[in-house]
Parts: sequence; structure tokens; C-alpha cells
Amino acid sequence: MARIQSVAIAGASGSLGPHVLKALVDANFSVTVLTRSRKAETYDASVKVIEVDYGSVESLTAALKGIDGLVSTVAGESIEHQTVLVDAAIAAGVRRFIPSEYGCCTTNPELKAFPVYAPMFKIRQYLQEQAKAGMLTWTVLTCGAFLEFLFGGPILMDFANHKATLFDEGDNRISSTSLPNIGKAIVGIFTNFAATQNRVVQTSEVILTQNGLLRTAEGLRPDIKWETNKVQTSMILKEGLDEVRVGDFSTPVIMKILAGTALAGNRYGSAFDGTDNELLGIRILSEEGLKEIVAGKLA
Repeated sequence: MARIQSVAIAGASGSLGPHVLKALVDANFSVTVLTRSRKAETYDASVKVIEVDYGSVESLTAALKGIDGLVSTVAGESIEHQTVLVDAAIAAGVRRFIPSEYGCCTTNPELKAFPVYAPMFKIRQYLQEQAKAGMLTWTVLTCGAFLEFLFGGPILMDFANHKATLFDEGDNRISSTSLPNIGKAIVGIFTNFAATQNRVVQTSEVILTQNGLLRTAEGLRPDIKWETNKVQTSMILKEGLDEVRVGDFSTPVIMKILAGTALAGNRYGSAFDGTDNELLGIRILSEEGLKEIVAGKLA
């Protein structure tokens, strides 16, 4: 089968989108950005930008004519509405669709009915049905937590105030991949068309634990005294689900559900011991590399 040459990206802004876009451009794909408004962002001169109506199959189909692969990095409520993108991709003859998922435990069937996860299951099932009918192929990329998010705030460690709220006992394992390497993995999916067809692929640049990060921080700066406390992920999750049941879908509530699942370690499968790193060209973050990140946060 002819290789993927032209790729469109839906959701090229935001946290992940620019990194995926850069990786595709650097890999010499012919790249098209689908956008609601071309006024909002500026892109590399080699990138074609097309204004679309994300709610219209006809608008998206016209934009996707001649495109081989489509990758979505949309977020929030837009995730559930990716069925429109799928329908347009089929109508335009797109051969591979990568939906917006990019998480830790998004494929765990126990989470199928949970807020945040339910829309992802819906899209994945829809893609599987279309692929079974021979309409297109798909790949889901699970990459763990975004490395920049874990170190960009007090999620695992509050480096600024030398505090850590340990989830359970602090030994929960969580896979993580940096945003540039997620972009690189997307390129790997398109360049390994047959090997990534109609399946979930996994990347994990590093597996982290809070106690491991604490030991690293203490080894680098033994003069710093850390204040720790513990919370149970099962209780955080219960609180979030209880609040959803009474109609509260606010960001803090959704974050409780994410923390209670994605940060629960092996309970929901947040650490990937088997990966597709080699296939996708992702290198493991070395111990020294991790130390450099931690040292930078302690500086």
C-alpha cells in the first residue's frame, strides 16, 4: 500500500497540537491544518490552512479531499463530536484516522461509563465499526500523562513549596511522555502504516512514582526538607463521581475523576511495561535525564 504522504490535523492549537504539527512538518509530510478561523494562529509557510465548520460533514469532506491521514488533537467537549470528523474522513477517502485520546488508562473497560472516558470509548467503538466495514483504518495512541503537565504544576510534587501530596502510599506507577515525543509517535504511526493499523499503540518515555521523585529530589538537594501527606485515590474518585451524580461537571470535579484513575497506578493500568516505543522511534528518558528535569525544578 502506498505510504501516507498528506496529513491533516484537527486541533493544531492548544497544548498538544503545535507539537504534533511541528513533528509532521519536520518529517516532510504535506500538512493541512483544519481551523475554525485562520486569523487565530499563524503557521509555517509550508502548511496549508483551511477554515472549516467542525459541525458539518460537507465542510470537512471538502477540506479532506486528497488527504491520506487525519490526526485529531481536539479537547474537551469536542472529543465526543469526532464522529463528524470520522464521517468526513470516510467520505473524502482518508485512509487512517488517529482520534484524540492520548492518556494513561483511557482503554480500561472499567472506565467506559465514566465522565472524560465515555466519549473516548464512543469514538473508538465507532472507528472499530467503520474499520470492520472497510471504510478506513484507525490507530489510538496511549502515551501516559504529558510529562510537561506532571512537572509544570503541583500534580505529583510541589517543587516551589517543597510539598508532596502522595496518592495512596506514593508508589503508584504512571507512564509519561513529553509533548514533542507524542508528536514524534504520531509520525511513527503514519510511517508504519501496516504495523499500527486498527489497534492501540503505547508509548512511555518514563515510568514515574512520587516516592521515586522524592528520593531523586532529596539526593540532589539534601538541604531541602519535604512536607508530605497522603490521600487515597479511591476516595478522590468517589468524591468526583458523587459530585457528577448530582449534576456537577465543573473542572475541579473532572480533575478528581482524572486523579482518582490516572494517578491510581496499576489499579487502572496507568503504567505501560510493554510499549511500541521502538516501532514509533521513542527513546526512554534516562535516569540522568530525569535528574536534570528534577534539578531544574529545584533551582
